Amino acid sequence: MSINQPTARRDPHSRSWHGYEPRSMPEVPPWIKALGRAGHIAKGVVYFIIGMLAFKLAIGAGGELSGSRDAIREIGQQPFGRVLLGLVAIGLLGYTAWRWVQAGKDTEGAGYDAKGVCKRIGYAFSGLAYLALGFFSGSLALGFGSEFGNSQGNAASPLLDSSWGRVLLGIAGAITIGVSFYFAYKAYRAKFVTKYDLSAMRETTCVIALYAGRMGLSTRSVAFAIVGAFMLVSAVRGTADGEVAGMSDALAAIAAQSYGKILIGITGFGLMCYAIHMMLMGWFRKFNVAKSNV
Repeated sequence: MSINQPTARRDPHSRSWHGYEPRSMPEVPPWIKALGRAGHIAKGVVYFIIGMLAFKLAIGAGGELSGSRDAIREIGQQPFGRVLLGLVAIGLLGYTAWRWVQAGKDTEGAGYDAKGVCKRIGYAFSGLAYLALGFFSGSLALGFGSEFGNSQGNAASPLLDSSWGRVLLGIAGAITIGVSFYFAYKAYRAKFVTKYDLSAMRETTCVIALYAGRMGLSTRSVAFAIVGAFMLVSAVRGTADGEVAGMSDALAAIAAQSYGKILIGITGFGLMCYAIHMMLMGWFRKFNVAKSNV
């Protein structure tokens, strides 16, 4: 199967792979490289746990339908849990920093037209989401996570009960559905391969990166579409508990369908594939680090 890939300026120190070539990227500060890598890997760990718990539930080996915060709590229950939570918190805060650098320095080459500005705003808001998740992980590591989690939920409730809050929730739901289509497009075109340093990857690793990315992004596309639909319904009807739908709600909706166990098993596997995609991105992503003039 041939895949059309836009031409990119060839890097003499990088190889192409099946028509993919690492694209030229704007320079980033040297310190962001380590934070970006740690952030991708930490995000991968969270998604792997969500997917693993869903997959275990599907095959009758325990497990549960969980979201990001549940996955972080699961990390805290492991040996040396607080240490692991601290590392995950650092990684997620690093991912926040990377997202904001993406938005500010346009590291993806999105540009300044309407489409590019929307993408960069999306990076910034994604950073905010992982900032909250990083603080949650850090608060659990320090032993006062329950209070932090409860205060977050209580603060959101009055906003969702107001007319403006429901309008904003509806807009957020529409954007989330739009993002789900974007993930599906990314899975189809597989442009994420151009972000890898292909010269540092073996053939087998490239194949795993391609198919894990496609499966993972496709699964995440479905989950985001369901979450976005829930948000639109909540915007119209209101929320019963003052909470916004998340990944666990999307997984529950999938599990409630005919052949739910099979579907949730496939979804869990897909989320683990997305986790592998993020971890590989953390390890092999190409960063164009700014060189010192000294």
